[in-house]
Amino acid sequence: MNSNILVVDDEPELRHVLRETLEMENYSVTEAANAEEMRDKFDADEFDLVILDLMMPGEDGLSLT
Repeated sequence: MNSNILVVDDEPELRHVLRETLEMENYSVTEAANAEEMRDKFDADEFDLVILDLMMPGEDGLSLT
């Protein structure tokens, strides 16, 4: 079973690059653009790893953690 990774970052280009890179290594990747989307994704699925941007507008990654 492949690990399920959640990438949380407000920059779409960075999320896209991370997703492509991780998927080439056979990881399952889900993206979220902000804290609210991250919470929604957590309600819908389980993740083995979260890659979280600390400096997001609104609720930052540190307080979200």
